[in-house]
Amino acid sequence: MRRPAGPALTREEIGEVLALPSDPSTEPWHHVVGADGSKFRLRLSTERGDRWGPAVGEPSAGELGQRTYDCFIHVSIYWTTEDTDDSWGSLRAFCRSVVGRLHTAWAALETAFEVHEDYGYRFDPEDISGRAELTVWVGSESWPPGASLLRLAESAAPAGPPVLEFREVGVGDAGIPAEADDSVSFTLVQRSRELACQAAVRSSEVEVSAQLLRELTTSLLEGLGRSFPRVDAAFWVGGRLYRSETDWSS
Repeated sequence: MRRPAGPALTREEIGEVLALPSDPSTEPWHHVVGADGSKFRLRLSTERGDRWGPAVGEPSAGELGQRTYDCFIHVSIYWTTEDTDDSWGSLRAFCRSVVGRLHTAWAALETAFEVHEDYGYRFDPEDISGRAELTVWVGSESWPPGASLLRLAESAAPAGPPVLEFREVGVGDAGIPAEADDSVSFTLVQRSRELACQAAVRSSEVEVSAQLLRELTTSLLEGLGRSFPRVDAAFWVGGRLYRSETDWSS
């Protein structure tokens, strides 16, 4: 994670937001319990070699859109509950939870995570306000009977105001570029060429806010997870990529 403007985030600041049981400046590993009861070990690092990650932006140091972040968190799972043996699913849910807490703590933040072959990216810029359309793209290897992105988006929309009204749009108009100039877009381009089933919807133009985007995208990702065994998703705000998740795991 990184703060786009101002001083770099410290391990102590992040540890406080995540309510770690010990001081990350003195203790290398921290044991925490996830929402599903699974147990995880976390290690926070600000070493430069650990902080290199995918980003939307200009290529840096010869790499395709890689960026140096402020801090890196290594997460390992060492115990799952009796209710699930899906370690990858628990890790993904935990990382999504951590990302959500960090973005709630800081209005402007860029984060990326990787779980096995699954990737997540989110960028909340400082100027996330004004009127804009919201676009959603999803892709999957198969489309479950009765699944509808339009209905899922409508169900995920927070109660207004503003009132979000969605319409279906062509996949080619969603926002995935024809060619990639950064690592996040490269992943989306590759997935859009591989996945057999895809759909896209776009909202009416509304007054956007960090809370609206957080609630909509989190609720829709949860709904997609219940409807699809595996699914990729991306969200744009006024044509700018806001959030994406890919699921390459087997």
